[in-house]
Amino acid sequence: MIAFSYEYIKPKTLDEALEILNSEEEVYPILGGTDLIVKMRAGRVRPKMVVDLKGIDELFRIEFSLEKGLTIGAAVTLNSLVEDFDYVKRYFPTLYEGIRVVGGYQTRNRGTVIGNICNASPASDTAPALLTYNAKINIVSLNGERTVNIGDFFLGPGKTVLQKGEIVKSITVPYEGDNIGRYYKISRIKAVDLATIGVALTVIEPDGKREIRVALASVAPIPLRVYEAEKFINGKELTTENVERFAQIIQDNIKPITDARGTADYRKKMAKVLPIKLLKEMNLFKGEF
Repeated sequence: MIAFSYEYIKPKTLDEALEILNSEEEVYPILGGTDLIVKMRAGRVRPKMVVDLKGIDELFRIEFSLEKGLTIGAAVTLNSLVEDFDYVKRYFPTLYEGIRVVGGYQTRNRGTVIGNICNASPASDTAPALLTYNAKINIVSLNGERTVNIGDFFLGPGKTVLQKGEIVKSITVPYEGDNIGRYYKISRIKAVDLATIGVALTVIEPDGKREIRVALASVAPIPLRVYEAEKFINGKELTTENVERFAQIIQDNIKPITDARGTADYRKKMAKVLPIKLLKEMNLFKGEF
């Protein structure tokens, strides 16, 4: 562990926090700290100042309605979302499953969805589900607020569209209609490890029409939604031929690497196998492969 000193500040208001974050270089916000503290210990970042956002009440807000969807404040923990709010499991099942496999239980007691997203790891377990639900990222700074589609938020490993002095205030997940969904993760150690590959499959029925959405983790520089595969399969019967082509398109659109958690070849194979597995588990496809 690399030792160094930094100033710790815990503001009480969002305006105060934004003033501090905009004041100088190497100032880092912290919520759960499950990502930042690891980076600090490894010497990958060396803050001059750490701004603890947990003293700001409005960041703990969570709101839900069928009309406006789900808005998750930046400080709402992962475990709180899956244990304290029944509507997350009921109305956003893919997100519920993604949250439940982020790290271990202790990590989810401290970690947040916003922190998981802002870390911008290609292996994020919450990002694929949020991609399938067309989530919106609500960003605030001294210059005001702006909203970014989650598909435009990630720029690369560890990189997002956030500018100096900006923080994510909340995430809004629109409710688009009845849906079923699964998130399946393969990792070396069950749940507590980063995903070797993760697949989110959400099946939604806006206006009574079935729409299949698919997004993946750990197969590209950023969490990836495969629109080309969705365009092919939606409006078609789930025959063996169509499902196999759907899975093949997913495989063709990913760009995995080989690392300590798995090979590119293995990820390629699983990117074709897992979407079919999830369609079967949701009783949407009964064919054989």
